[in-house]
This record gives sequence, structure tokens and C-alpha cells, in this order.
Amino acid sequence: MRIDDLLASSRVLSLRQHPRSARSIQRAAEAGRVVSILPGVFVVPEDVLNPAVRLLAVSAWSAAGAICGRTAAQVYSGNPVTMPIALRSPNRARPVAWLRVSRGRIPAEHQVHHRGLVLVSPAYACLEIAAADHGEAAFRFLRTRITTVPELEATLPAFEHTPGNPARRRVALQAIANPWSYAEALLHDLLRSAGITGWVANEPLWLGGALLYPDVWFREAGVILEFDGKESHTGGGRFEDDRYRQNLLVREGFRVLRITWTMLVERPAMVLDTILAVLELPRSGLPPGRMGRV
Repeated sequence: MRIDDLLASSRVLSLRQHPRSARSIQRAAEAGRVVSILPGVFVVPEDVLNPAVRLLAVSAWSAAGAICGRTAAQVYSGNPVTMPIALRSPNRARPVAWLRVSRGRIPAEHQVHHRGLVLVSPAYACLEIAAADHGEAAFRFLRTRITTVPELEATLPAFEHTPGNPARRRVALQAIANPWSYAEALLHDLLRSAGITGWVANEPLWLGGALLYPDVWFREAGVILEFDGKESHTGGGRFEDDRYRQNLLVREGFRVLRITWTMLVERPAMVLDTILAVLELPRSGLPPGRMGRV
């Protein structure tokens, strides 16, 4: 096949995938029309630094490997891919500085073929990095429906006896309550530690024709806890949306408590005391010393 036809059909040319066109590709490389980006893999010169093309080149180069970890999470999230690209492969060769290869084989049931790429599954990717990001990717994937709690639970056994697995198990346990961020997961942990029950997280609620997902909702008590992240104050649109949402909840008879990151990590006892007061629950039963941490 002529080199023009090959380039029209693919941005990445692999000698392994095009054995009958190997000589055409090599001649194009000698003429400078394509360059080697990985051993046996060629692209046009202007694509050498393109992260999307580098991802395709990695999958074309590694027949048994799968893009994993932070890189896979970035691909699924639609975020910019940062270097180095993370690859799990039986062959630990690392031919370029922008590729980080860890030795191993990803079971077929945890691999996904996605737009010309071979990646670990979303559940595998977010659990793999859970020890480093405290579950942020997992909770974000749950929020955006990229993965589900059953998928996380089914994937967890793949990490048995691996470093960081206690953190992964903690994330999977937290995920059962459906937090949509690490901060929400900490809030859930705080409620559980105090024995506070009767709440659900991020369950759909229709009010006045609007679909809301309260961060924490005590259905019987009509109390809602809303977590305010930094973006709530730095983004004008988010600030307005949060106030509209709160006014709607109050108008419909809900009591709303707003909790910030600083409150949660620096004054957890105050947060608990306020929640218990609004729920009109007794303070007894709190962990020893909890109320003294203000």
C-alpha cells in the first residue's frame, strides 16, 4: 500500500500492524515524511509531541500492554493527558522518556479497547491510583457514571497482595455510600464514626421541576448537608447555582447545613455537634474525646 493511503487511514503506522507495507514506511522515514516515535512505530513529524498520537503509538507498539493508572483516568475523564504515559506490560522496555512502563499483565476482563487504545477499565484505573489520590478519581467516576459501585467491588480482588491495597479497600467501602468527592467521603466517614444513620448521599430529588442531588439527605428529618468546595467561591456560575439550589430547598421546607473543607478537617466536632443539634439527636454515643476536638 502506498504511504499516502496508509497515512490517510491512520495517524500512526506500525510495522507490526502493516507488515506488507514495511518497505513503504521505511522509505517514507528515509525521506523524512514520517519519523519513528517508538521502535517500529511511525508518525508524521508534526504529530511527534501530540499526546493523543502518543497514546495511539503506545497501543500500537505494545501488543500485550495496556495504558493504566493516572493516564487511563485522564483519558476516561476527558482531561489533558500529561507525560509520562503509564503502561503496564510484560515487557518492561522503556524506549522513550515520555513513557513509564511497569512490568505486569492486565487480565483481559480488566482491559478496554477504546478509540484505538488499549486501556485498563475505568474501575481498574481509579482503584489503581486510589492510594495516591485518596479516591478522588473513583468518586468522580461515580458522579459522572463512568463506573459503578458494583464494578469497583468486582475489580478490587485484582489488587490483592499489592502495595496500597488497604487504601483501595477503604475507597471501595466509602464508595458504597455514593460520595462524589473525597471531601464527601470524609463527611460520610465522620457521620459513620458518630453512629449517625438515616441518610443517603447524592440520591435524586425533584423539586419545583428541578432535579437535585443533595450531598447528604436525611429523608425523615428533612435535613440536607451540602459541601462547599473551593470552586463554590471562585466560580461565579457555581456560586449562583448553589444559592438557587439552597433557596429552592428552603422554600420546599428543607433545613440546609453548609459544610466547608476547613470545617470538616479542622473542626469535625463542631460539624458533628451542629448536625446533631439540627437533627435533635442526643450527643451521647459519640466517640470518646470527639467533642473536645474543636
